[in-house]
Amino acid sequence: MKEKEFIHETPIQIRFNDVDGFGHVNNTVIQEYFDIGRVHYLQDALGADNLWKDGRHLVIVSNKTDFFQQTMPGDKVKVLTRIYQLGGKSLRMLQWVLKEGETGPTATCDSVMVGFNIVTGEGMVLPEDWRSDFNRLEKGRLIPGTVQ
Repeated sequence: MKEKEFIHETPIQIRFNDVDGFGHVNNTVIQEYFDIGRVHYLQDALGADNLWKDGRHLVIVSNKTDFFQQTMPGDKVKVLTRIYQLGGKSLRMLQWVLKEGETGPTATCDSVMVGFNIVTGEGMVLPEDWRSDFNRLEKGRLIPGTVQ
């Protein structure tokens, strides 16, 4: 995959407390960067007013993160995010942390998220309005099918 295959990006400000005793951004903080990118993506796709509306939520059920190089305090980084597969009740999201001027990620995260209705306390089929919004943001590049 290449950077140009991502439509959505979120700039990240590295804070003083993101850096650990080894002098690099701690791996647990990188997960927070993915969360920031995920929220911005969902707000841009679904609209900030529609996110977490009417008890309809997305819940992360699986996360796989790989680290390729350190992120340092002086780096300028962004999180690239895309949904690449939609199932009936779930989706797959891929994210990269990318340093300015580089072509490969410092870290990647592949997540599975499922629809969940907090009012009923049960899983739910991803609503058609969400599917339409995700496809609009992804410019029709989503792969339908079962998410594992």
